Amino acid sequence: MRKYKTRKLATITALMLAAFGIMTFTQSAAFGRNPIPGLTPQSKIGGVGAVYVMTNGVHGNAVVHFRRAADGSLANAGTISTGGRGTGNLLENQGSLILSEGGEWLFAANPGSDEITVFKVIEGDGLEFVQKISSGGDRPVSLTVSENLLYVLNTGSEGNITGFNIGSDGSLSPIANSTRALSLTQSEICPPLVTDAGDPHALCSLTGATTVGFNPNGDFVVVTERLPDRIDTFTVGDDGRLTLVQVFQTVQDSTPFGFAFAKRGRLVVANAFLDEVGRGAASSYILSATGNLAPTTATLGNGQAASCWVIITNNGRYAYTSNPVSDSLTSYTIQENGSITLLRASAADLTGGDPRDPGMSDNGRYLYILNNITAVVSSFRVEGDGSLTLLRFDAGHGFPAGANGLAAR
Repeated sequence: MRKYKTRKLATITALMLAAFGIMTFTQSAAFGRNPIPGLTPQSKIGGVGAVYVMTNGVHGNAVVHFRRAADGSLANAGTISTGGRGTGNLLENQGSLILSEGGEWLFAANPGSDEITVFKVIEGDGLEFVQKISSGGDRPVSLTVSENLLYVLNTGSEGNITGFNIGSDGSLSPIANSTRALSLTQSEICPPLVTDAGDPHALCSLTGATTVGFNPNGDFVVVTERLPDRIDTFTVGDDGRLTLVQVFQTVQDSTPFGFAFAKRGRLVVANAFLDEVGRGAASSYILSATGNLAPTTATLGNGQAASCWVIITNNGRYAYTSNPVSDSLTSYTIQENGSITLLRASAADLTGGDPRDPGMSDNGRYLYILNNITAVVSSFRVEGDGSLTLLRFDAGHGFPAGANGLAAR
């Protein structure tokens, strides 16, 4: 077990200080030293949570902030620059914009400038710029956090994953000798929709890796390699460095993409099956105490196309995949043994929306989906039986098509 408890202690200390000093907050502390451009203090008050969307702008990446009300509705609260660049195009990834475990920090990947930006989440749902740092590779597209560790997946050139320590102020510092290669170290010219705008010679890893993620305990890191149909698992040492445990070969052409963990090592992976019509699916695994994967559901089809993103409810009972080619969401029930059963092949119809990145409110009541082509966030209420009630197709807007990454709290 890793011994990274610093951030938990820092969080407890901050809560104690807040309890004794809440009446002495100054306006600069409450609204941040570097508030989001265009915001007034009044526009930051009244939300119980937030949703964040990364623009992925090729000339300047940014994060659009939405205040979330108690009924799940969203209000655009402004935009803040990451100081880096996106690609301006579609990316094959999940997790380019994530919150820390306690919600104190927001981390954004800048795939066009090979950097990571850190923001502090401040009182009143504002954001304050903290740092921009090299990702340790080319084209960072996916991030994952466990306590005071962050790992990034770089998918340009040969591709790699690289680790960082998170300081008490949210800043990142590279972990020496933490970079790990993927299962294939060759590269090729990127597909047109993935390459940086204006750079026809940009390189992509032959693995087509899409997502990196810690398991809930932070003992292991998992990476999906889409093109060779592989899932890599690594154990996390006390020093934060990784050791490869397994390169698991999945079903041929299953194209493992995004994933999410439920409790007790239960892992659900979306399978795009090369975006072929009607072949969308999900698969499930148990991650053992040694870091090895054991399939519980090889692949379970849903009749949709391009199942790519996954999110799991807070209670661990239901999983949803986003199917952009079919403009739909699919729901699955997660069984006690880690297997999955199909709940609703089309749990939500988002015709014309191109549903991609998902995010869920802290209380688990609301699901948000980033629609790429129409450049809106759709909102749903998550019902007790796993069904979804569409609240608004266009609950959030004010960002361009090509936006990538959504985080919610």
